[in-house]
Amino acid sequence: MKRKRSFRRAQAGFSLTELLIVVAIIGILAAVAIPRFLKTLETGRESAAIQSLRTIHNSQAQYQATKQRFGTLKELNEAGQIDLNYANGTPVSGYIYTSSPEVTQDKYCVQATRLATTTASRDFNVIEDGTVRFVESKSPNPIPHGEGTPLAGAGAAAGTSAK
Repeated sequence: MKRKRSFRRAQAGFSLTELLIVVAIIGILAAVAIPRFLKTLETGRESAAIQSLRTIHNSQAQYQATKQRFGTLKELNEAGQIDLNYANGTPVSGYIYTSSPEVTQDKYCVQATRLATTTASRDFNVIEDGTVRFVESKSPNPIPHGEGTPLAGAGAAAGTSAK
């Protein structure tokens, strides 16, 4: 009987080697999963910025139809077209939205600029023809009117064609 007890006592719990193997496996899984998770977050933020710019373009089209000119983000907010966060420079999904100063009857540009380099790898803008453009860079910078690479299908999705 004493032997049985000593055998149970020796088998109670996990050995240090077993625990180290489990910790090593968890570490390997984390090393693989974390970069993928961060890339998924980055892609999600970029998709949200693109969709926000398309929504802002639709709001600009409605504003122009009623006022015969395009509006700034502040004017779009005052007209009830967009949320206040876009108009006052509050970050939305890691991006800050700004209007270029040259908003006219037939021209506008809204930029979505990353808050930090860790947010994503691309900055975006949308102009009056509905084309969403991007620039991939290491540091966040607003994209001037008409500059950047057009996204595939951006103009078609907005119901207009690119210039």
